[in-house]
Amino acid sequence: MTATLALVGASPSAAGPNCGEGNHCVFYTDINSARQSFFNSDPDFSNDTFDEYNVSGNGLNRPVNNNVYSASNSSTGNYESHYWDNTNGTGFLFCLNPGHYVNSASTVDQAGKQSGDPLPSGLRDRASRLTLPGRTSTDCF
Repeated sequence: MTATLALVGASPSAAGPNCGEGNHCVFYTDINSARQSFFNSDPDFSNDTFDEYNVSGNGLNRPVNNNVYSASNSSTGNYESHYWDNTNGTGFLFCLNPGHYVNSASTVDQAGKQSGDPLPSGLRDRASRLTLPGRTSTDCF
């Protein structure tokens, strides 16, 4: 007789580029510029700076609030990254599925919302808040 072991409810690990495991990262310009990493939700970006050097130092120590051009989701708990225009929970901007990213330096804009697309210009320089819900029915990048 053989025993079978099934893992139920295991959370997949998904790595977005230039973002450490388990983190949700925002970038000053493109995905290689200065970065801020979040492990948990952040209700107010006004006290955050792009304090991680990353590949280039462009934007290092600049404020995060209203300065996000690119983002990456490396969730290990299957959480989406939801970005908001206001700190009071209104003004939804965009979201990223685990393992996905938006890179404002990308020249490829695929049909629909695809990982690796540039963040649309109307959504740049607006993010003020991050929430991390589980998987939702929201159409995310």
